[in-house]
Amino acid sequence: MLSYANPTNKGKKIGYELTALPSIVIIQSKKETWYLLQCFCFTGKRRNVEREGEYEEPSVIRNSMSKIRYGCQTYPWKMNQKKFQGQMPHIIQVASQAGFEGIEAEIGMLGSYFHQPDQVAELLAQQHMELAALVLHQPWQGAKETPEEKSFSDQAIAFVSRFPRAKLMLSHHAGDIQRGTGEALYERRQNLIRCMESVTRRAGEQGIVCCFHPNSGKNSLFRTEEDYRILFDFLYRTDIGYAPDIGHIANGGMDPLAILRQYQDKVRHVHFKDRLGPNEWAIMGEGTIDYPAIVRYLEEQEYRGWVMVEDESLRALQDSDEVVRLDGLYMAQFQNRR
Repeated sequence: MLSYANPTNKGKKIGYELTALPSIVIIQSKKETWYLLQCFCFTGKRRNVEREGEYEEPSVIRNSMSKIRYGCQTYPWKMNQKKFQGQMPHIIQVASQAGFEGIEAEIGMLGSYFHQPDQVAELLAQQHMELAALVLHQPWQGAKETPEEKSFSDQAIAFVSRFPRAKLMLSHHAGDIQRGTGEALYERRQNLIRCMESVTRRAGEQGIVCCFHPNSGKNSLFRTEEDYRILFDFLYRTDIGYAPDIGHIANGGMDPLAILRQYQDKVRHVHFKDRLGPNEWAIMGEGTIDYPAIVRYLEEQEYRGWVMVEDESLRALQDSDEVVRLDGLYMAQFQNRR
């Protein structure tokens, strides 16, 4: 029998530490298939296994990932949302033809498919693709989730539960609300983390890993190096993972490699986007970010998770499909290198 400690840190702690594991170990038995939480994206680091339960001895234990996997975020099509909302067959096909292995979907881009996960799974299988993650945007302004926020988050958790290796990306929808200063800003940050932690706890009960994706918008609660110090002071007290967006890190005035090194043990998922200057995004390879160095670092550290290309360049407004194709051409240099 195998036992693991609870992901919500409740109950008896009976877990033990493991080393040098990939991001997921799948344990298959006659009764159930269990997925260890994807807390091993970097190998060679000691992690606490945080899941509790009793299982039969596994008949198969296999590594689901042996290298970095590259996928495409739906944002290029979101920039033409009226045209592409709900067009998942088209989006998945274009991403596959561009050479990507997976999709990270915005709920708004799924349209009616948000309530049809089985159909999404079939569309992905037809193109030999996977759902890498689902993005959950919420305001999360109060000290706890509103009933509406909780209901929507639970729908997202139910959707992701259909895809055993997919993560739930947590993204704060700041909108036009000024971020504030002093105690007011601290309270907003604290409330955001509390709400995300509540979602992470419920998702963890389904074996789903949640990651926070900070952005660099003017009203973002975490966008600068000083902000990040505060962010990780919060995150290290929770089970919320970190999804660094290399473009947003650079846009916040930070060195992406330095941030990856400093907070490596919290990284569960990675976003790439290229950048020309402040708030000016570029097609991959046409900006100023040294992505070969970023990929080299991830490979050297034996990162075993997803890298998602999230292109927000203005050219996506003109031709979303072509931008994804060009991103795929650039990313091809990193594919199958290991």
